[in-house]
Amino acid sequence: MELTQELPATISDGAKQLFADDIYFVPIRHHSPACAFALRQLLADIKPAAVLIEAPDTFQALIPLLLHPDTKPPVAILAQTRENKKNTIHEDDEMGDLQPEIQSAFFPLCDYSPEWIALRDGHALGAQLAFIDLPWKEKLRSDDTGLEVENLQSERYLEHSRWLQLLARNSGCRDHHELWDRFFEQASCEKLCDWKTIFTQIFSWCAMARLDYEQEVLELEMSLPRERHMASWIKEWRNKITGPMVVVTGGFHTLELLNWKNAAPLSTKPSAKKNNDDQQWLIRYGFVQLDALNYYAAGMPSPAYYQNLWEGLLAREENPWQKTTQCFLQLLVEKTRKDGLSDALSTADLFAANKQAMGLAYLRGHKGPGRNDLIDAVISCFMKRESDDGYQGLLTDLQNLMCGSRLGDIPASAGSPPLVEDARRQAKALGIKLDDSDQRKAHLDLYRKASHRARSRYFHLLNYLQITFAYWENGPDFLTGSRLDILFEDWRYAWSPSVEARLIELSTQGVSLQAIALRKLAQEEELLAQQGQARNAAGATQLVIRACLIGLHQRLPALLALVETHLHEDAVFSSVVNAGHQLLTLLQAREPLGLEADIEVLSLLQKVWFAALFLMPGLSGCKPEDEADCIRDLTALRDFTKRVTKIAATKNIVVDSSLMHERLRELANNSSSAASIKACAAALLYLDNQWQGADLASMLAGQFAAGADVETASGFLYGLMRTAPELLLCEPALLQQINQLVTQWSDEDFITFLPDLRQAFTYLQPQETDQLAQVICDLNGLRETIFEYYQSVSESDLQQGLNLHLLMEKALEDDGLMHWSNKKREDIHE
Repeated sequence: MELTQELPATISDGAKQLFADDIYFVPIRHHSPACAFALRQLLADIKPAAVLIEAPDTFQALIPLLLHPDTKPPVAILAQTRENKKNTIHEDDEMGDLQPEIQSAFFPLCDYSPEWIALRDGHALGAQLAFIDLPWKEKLRSDDTGLEVENLQSERYLEHSRWLQLLARNSGCRDHHELWDRFFEQASCEKLCDWKTIFTQIFSWCAMARLDYEQEVLELEMSLPRERHMASWIKEWRNKITGPMVVVTGGFHTLELLNWKNAAPLSTKPSAKKNNDDQQWLIRYGFVQLDALNYYAAGMPSPAYYQNLWEGLLAREENPWQKTTQCFLQLLVEKTRKDGLSDALSTADLFAANKQAMGLAYLRGHKGPGRNDLIDAVISCFMKRESDDGYQGLLTDLQNLMCGSRLGDIPASAGSPPLVEDARRQAKALGIKLDDSDQRKAHLDLYRKASHRARSRYFHLLNYLQITFAYWENGPDFLTGSRLDILFEDWRYAWSPSVEARLIELSTQGVSLQAIALRKLAQEEELLAQQGQARNAAGATQLVIRACLIGLHQRLPALLALVETHLHEDAVFSSVVNAGHQLLTLLQAREPLGLEADIEVLSLLQKVWFAALFLMPGLSGCKPEDEADCIRDLTALRDFTKRVTKIAATKNIVVDSSLMHERLRELANNSSSAASIKACAAALLYLDNQWQGADLASMLAGQFAAGADVETASGFLYGLMRTAPELLLCEPALLQQINQLVTQWSDEDFITFLPDLRQAFTYLQPQETDQLAQVICDLNGLRETIFEYYQSVSESDLQQGLNLHLLMEKALEDDGLMHWSNKKREDIHE
């Protein structure tokens, strides 16, 4: 298949200028093996005096590192700048606060990137090398979208081109990647060596896509300013050297660059003066980040697949596509066997898929199976049913294999900030692999293995610094005090360029992970100290646990002293109780957290106890919207008291639970206490055997007596059920009194407080709810069949039915037929 010859005159005329005036314009697609191979042949044929490459000219100083023999792709130039961004939190502030923010960008290169070939082969041929694109910071300054610039090789123009989408549809291709493969990556070595033809076709391809965009759009999104800058560099180089020049740029820009003779002189050139706000580093990069299927803004999908194809092209294999297909099919079969799948693929399956791929390639007019031929062959041969989760996983495995996990390498002379080296050194000492981008899992025995605890602290430390290296999947959560019965911790981790970028970003704050974490922890301590009288004991205690989690045990004495200071001034009951539970977590998990300050923690537990008792009377005046939280905190205090009492029996601390019971009696008997708080205090006293059933029944009788306020009674019931819902089952007298009150309510009152009643009973387990319903039916003489019927009625149905019942009774009363209604009720009870 050939590209159409019916091209606009602008493109036809431009194609004639591609190789004029001893300047060879090379339109490329980033990370294309076909473009890289054709470029190698072009460079070998013309032996240029200079090679100009589309990359920010501020990267020029890194060219020697890129040419270093120890630099092994994939690698990337990481650029970072410190910008002052407007803080728009306060919308009424027209100026806003200027806040420094780190912006990062990557310029990646792999073995088959045309830019990499331009550098390496151009240097080998003695050519001068130069980057000619606009400094990336200029693009950042002109970006009004507020998005961070992450990649400097965007090809979104090609992906969104209506012409390419139409061409793909008319050619039977599912997307522009498959269309590109059919036209260019499927070309033979002989065709690729005819670089004039291949680059003329690529020029036409990209120029047609460019005609989809208006000049105003290209100006705003910085294509035209970049092209003016590159054209100025081309003109400057043409004026200062003799001999052939090669200009390697994304094909989208080539049409405009052909007008280089009209370019204005360069307004600015890269400064040799170092700017501490702008940093550039050569870093390792990975195939995972290069994959266009992983939302990479430019380049080809499936980097490992094209790496294999590239190596076949370099070896001048007769059919590198067929060999690459066989290679990945073999890898897929071996993976199914290694994973021990019950339906592991056989050698026969391998032959069938390979034959299918060859057949699809022949049917589609390909010289050998392309990437999509391989994928389609796997789907048609291995997906045995329309929907098969087991075999669907094979397709994911194939895509992962075709993506690959290769990481590049950089020379020692490239240098890295001390923080990056510190992170690598610590990971190596802990046995954590950083030499590829594969996802790995770590199953850590926190209680028995010191090395596993050290690994856990490293993972937690990086998470604390917002370095996205490790992801917690399972295990105890010490910060919230939950799941503490789990003895193991599970993580998954993988290196990525974003990890290194974040480390470089943090490198201005310190030379080690621990130093930066200490600084952050100190800032959090200072923030707590700046809260004035609104001290937060729970927040201070959480800092203690955080320090243990990330291995900053040297801060524990100061942090424990901070907790004590906050306890003296914290006026929030929930904060004090929460602090107590966190201190108990410290004791319970002393092995994984590495706690050695038992005496200090025990002393703080006692102080928490007295602080909570001091604040308890204030709960009597809590607001209605805070009642649920107060009940939760009172229940939590009782649990704290029980646990601390056990500890006090073996340690030299005094905890007298009778003091708490005195406070509970005060709350229960305080006339100003909310009904729900009274009920909570009464229930806790009953649970601790301080009140008998008769005491509780007496109090309940006062709340539920004839003429009692319905709202107060429902609030008391809510507090009772929220605290100890099992009381209604183990104390029949309570249920009888509640039932008696409810039956005395008017229908209007019952409907009004029905939502509150339903909420109160939600704290029962399903089995308990069923048991309670049976008892209520017995108390009211209802038949079991009636109960079974109402089990199937939804809440909305019940509410509508009750409203309808009221309307019906009103109508009966108006018509003097209420005696008939009473007769029906008697029939139901019978």
